[in-house]
Amino acid sequence: MNSRRRLLLILAYALTLVSCDKAKNFAEKASSAVKDRIASKTGAGDASKTDPALQKLVDQTPDGVSFRKDLPFPTHLEVRITRHQEWSGRFSQSSAIERHAEALKGTRTSVSKLERAGDQVRHTSEKTNFSIPSADDPDGAKQILSDPLSANAPSAQSHTFRKTGKSWLADPAGGFRNTTLAKELSPFFDGLLIENALAPRPLWFAAKKRFKPGDQLVVTGDSLPMLLAGKATGTLTLKLESFESVEGHPCGVFTVSGDYSRRQFPDFEGIFTDEDVTIQSGKLWLSLIHPIILREQLDTIQTLKSGNRGNQSSRGQGSIKVSVKRAWKPLGA
Repeated sequence: MNSRRRLLLILAYALTLVSCDKAKNFAEKASSAVKDRIASKTGAGDASKTDPALQKLVDQTPDGVSFRKDLPFPTHLEVRITRHQEWSGRFSQSSAIERHAEALKGTRTSVSKLERAGDQVRHTSEKTNFSIPSADDPDGAKQILSDPLSANAPSAQSHTFRKTGKSWLADPAGGFRNTTLAKELSPFFDGLLIENALAPRPLWFAAKKRFKPGDQLVVTGDSLPMLLAGKATGTLTLKLESFESVEGHPCGVFTVSGDYSRRQFPDFEGIFTDEDVTIQSGKLWLSLIHPIILREQLDTIQTLKSGNRGNQSSRGQGSIKVSVKRAWKPLGA
C-alpha cells in the first residue's frame, strides 16, 4: 500500500512539473504576442526609419515636444528637392510677339539638387517635365517636351554662387548666364536659402512652448516668415497631428489651411512669381531639431503670374495639388 501511494505521489509530482513547463511556455508565448501587438500599434516598426543620431536630438517629455532652434545649423549640406504639381485650370503665355491661352490639365515634375559649403551655393536642375493624361490610356500619361507653365525652359547646367560681403555673386567660371542670374537673384538670395532649407527660418516656435497632438497654432502677420520666405501676407492655421520622419529626419506633422499672397518671389532659374493661394487642405512636415520644413502636401486654388526679367511671362488660375519633398543631408565640413 505504501509502495502504491509513493508511486501515485511520484506520478502526480511529474505531472505537476509537465503542467508547469506547459504553463511557462504558454505564458512566454502570450507575453511575446502581446509585445508584438503593442509594437505594431505604437509604430515601433516605423521608428527604425528615423536616424538614431537625429532621434537623440529630439526634445520630448510627457508635457509634449519642443521644436528646437538652439542647435548649430550645418554650414555644409545637400538638399535634393522633388516637386510634383497637378494642375487643372486655364493658363496663358505671352512674349513680345505672341500670346497663347488654353485650358490645361497635367502634372509638372521637377527634381533639383542644392549644395551649400559655407558661402558657396550650387544649384543643379536634374529633371523637369510636364505630362498630360493620355487619351489612349486613361490610367497613363504622355510627356510633352515644353513646359506650358514656364516662362522659359530651365537650364540643365549647374549654377554656382558665392557670397562676397552682403551680396551673392556668380562664380566667374559660370559664364554670362550665371552672371546675369546672380545679379537678378542677389537681393532675394537669403530668402531662397531659407525657402529651400539651406538656412534656418528666422522665426520659429517659442523655445519654452511644448506641443502635443491636437494643439493648434495660427500663423499670420509678423509670424508668417516661419512658413513663407519673401513678401507674404495672409493667415494659415496649423494643427499638430503626429510625428513622422522624412528621409530619416524626425518631424512634427501639421495639417494646414488658410490663404496667403506673395509677390515677386524667385526660383533659382530667375523666374519671379506673384501668387494668391488658398490652401483648402494639406500637411506640413516641420523638423523637430532645426527651423526647416522638409515636406509639403497641399490641395490649393491658385492665381499665378510668373516670368523672367525679360519679356516672357505666364499666367494661370486653377486648382493645383502640390507635393514637395526635401531630402536634407548635412555633410562633413
